[in-house]
Amino acid sequence: MADDHSVATADGGMDMPAHEETYAGFLALTEITVVSLMCVLLLLVLWGLKGDGGVALIGFLLTIAAAAFGGVSGLTWRAVLPVFVLLGLACIVL
Repeated sequence: MADDHSVATADGGMDMPAHEETYAGFLALTEITVVSLMCVLLLLVLWGLKGDGGVALIGFLLTIAAAAFGGVSGLTWRAVLPVFVLLGLACIVL
């Protein structure tokens, strides 16, 4: 165990703005990942159950592009949401 038993204070060397920026980045990455994984589930439905491999490939490329755009632009999950809606409609129609 460490021999340092000092009391932690609010200003005890923690860079709070950097901490909050890292936490916001983590939340943004988590949001993009969750919506992208839901898109992948719809892609599996399109490809596996419906047999539309070409549509699934196009949807996968759109999902990757929208996730990258959402991460760069700061739109997070809102950039991937239109792809999710289109894939959902494709699952219903096809």
